[in-house]
Parts: sequence; structure tokens; C-alpha cells
Amino acid sequence: MSTSVKLQVNGTPDQVRAVVEQALQAEGFRFTWEDPAQAIIEKGSRTKALLLGAFATHYKYRVMLVQQQDGTVVVDLGPATTGMSGGAIGVAKVRRKLDEVGQVLSAAFQQGGTFIRAI
Repeated sequence: MSTSVKLQVNGTPDQVRAVVEQALQAEGFRFTWEDPAQAIIEKGSRTKALLLGAFATHYKYRVMLVQQQDGTVVVDLGPATTGMSGGAIGVAKVRRKLDEVGQVLSAAFQQGGTFIRAI
């Protein structure tokens, strides 16, 4: 189980942002962009997670789009919450879901022909 996902892709930050949004909104994530290169994505309810622990769904991750000198972009995805409200099971769920989100993004960039590699 990962603690972060980093994908190097071709495209401008605007093009990469559009792919990230399209792929993850289809998975039920909501986006809050702090600036054009940083967002918090969230799925589920924090309140329900606090009340129901590991039985509720709440995933919250940070996304950063980092422009590289070679013109590529690194998509850096990591947890914005520990999952501790769900105990050890909650922590494992957050990390397992991070792996799934990374796979969804990898597939979306591969389908578009812009995927370079996972870092």
C-alpha cells in the first residue's frame, strides 16, 4: 500500500488537470482547487467517518501538478488525512484507495497516450 503516487506525464498543466478531473470525478471525487496546480480531492463524508469509523467512506487526498524542466508534468498524489478516525482499518482503507486512485489515473493517461512512467 502506497503513501503517495507520482506519475510523470506529457502535456501542459491545464491538459493534465483536465485528465485528472475527468478520471476522478467519474470515481465520485469532489475537487477544491487551491490554485491551478494544487487541489484537495474528497469522496464521502468526514462526519459519517467520525461517527461510523471504518464502516463509512471518507477519502481525502492532495493533488499537486509539478511542471518539470523537460516540459513534462509530475502528478503527485498523497493523503490529506490519515484515516485515523477509522482506526487501523481506516488507515489501511485510505492507503488502499490511494493505490486504486493511482491506477485510475495511470489508465487515464495511458489511454490518452501521455503516460511516461510512475515515479
